[in-house]
Amino acid sequence: MNDIQIKAILAGVFFGIWPLFINRSGLSGNVSSAAFSIWTFFLVLPFAITSNGIVLPPANWLMVALACTAAALGLLAFNSGLAKVTPQEVGAFFALMIVVQITVPALHHIIETGEISVTKLSGFVVAGIAAYLLS
Repeated sequence: MNDIQIKAILAGVFFGIWPLFINRSGLSGNVSSAAFSIWTFFLVLPFAITSNGIVLPPANWLMVALACTAAALGLLAFNSGLAKVTPQEVGAFFALMIVVQITVPALHHIIETGEISVTKLSGFVVAGIAAYLLS
């Protein structure tokens, strides 16, 4: 296994576990989103500073703003749902979100390449069935 695969696995583990913790926090969706964002900011900041210093690198800041806006809206929607489901329902809620989340880049790939294969079409059907069966 290479470094990138290990990072993908670690990201999957941590992205998979934080919603289980925040669901049991007792915070409302918007408050848990704010607490999550603030705590995450302070944990990530030292890594950002030590990797680049305080200098902002050249970037497409419109894409940064769009990414942050999408992430904020997703976090608010996700955490407001997490605040309302029981610990027994959180798995089904999370599974549905993941199926939709996987579908978005798959659709993006189809739009970018202009190609849809039987395999990809089958994947969408199976993902839909999985989301239905898991919820």
